[in-house]
Amino acid sequence: MKLYQVDSFTGQMFKGNPAGVCILTHDMPEDTMRNIAMEMNLSETAFVRQESLEHSLRWFTPTHEVALCGHATLAAAHVMFNEIGFKGLEIKFRTKSGLLIARKSAGGIALDFPLGSPEPAELPTAIFESLGISRDDIQATSFCKVRNKFLVHLKDHALVQGMKPDFGKMAQYQPKELIGVIITSSGKDHDFISRFFAPWVGVNEDPVTGSSHTVLAPYWGKILGKAKMTAYQASKRGGEMTVELKGDRVFLTGKAVTVFGTELRQG
Repeated sequence: MKLYQVDSFTGQMFKGNPAGVCILTHDMPEDTMRNIAMEMNLSETAFVRQESLEHSLRWFTPTHEVALCGHATLAAAHVMFNEIGFKGLEIKFRTKSGLLIARKSAGGIALDFPLGSPEPAELPTAIFESLGISRDDIQATSFCKVRNKFLVHLKDHALVQGMKPDFGKMAQYQPKELIGVIITSSGKDHDFISRFFAPWVGVNEDPVTGSSHTVLAPYWGKILGKAKMTAYQASKRGGEMTVELKGDRVFLTGKAVTVFGTELRQG
């Protein structure tokens, strides 16, 4: 089986968010997929089973299966378009979050994802204390139930970029099925910036997170009065995308770069 590593939401190698992409030639046991994801040791590895019209797609962190992953979907589409010769202009993926579509576009590859609108909610004390900020630094807090993610809007972009969370303290909050915490503010060179922390699923900080932007897009769309925005995720690696709201969907558009391709031996 073909196995690739792709840097997503970037046009430069060693930037953006690295994802594994495994092209399946047959059904694979879930335990094997988990072991491959653990071996790759990336925030997510995508498993694609090619079929005639709609392709099966699943995502695993080193410790958990997740219901939606943007950067690994972008990586999977990039591999299909550029490495294994998929001829169409769009790819349909069957996933746990429904049908997802990846299309070639002028800005790279556009992902057609469902919105994840957040609602105002109080931030749990353990999470607040782990962030190393004051209450006065916070503009607003909310929670997206469909994505199981908190969103914390800070008043200054420098706070987002300089944050050094205590992940041990953060993980002391143990709710059922929580995925992570989005930290965001308005940006200098982009409409908004963000970071994403997810120690609950084995990823302390994710470099660039597509699924978080399904929450950020409607949040910032209301604040800025825009349907199309530029976004930057201010992790150490950094990455950017364009987000565009269309009804109950959001289009995440970004580039990707193949780092390597190899073959997976079956033991």
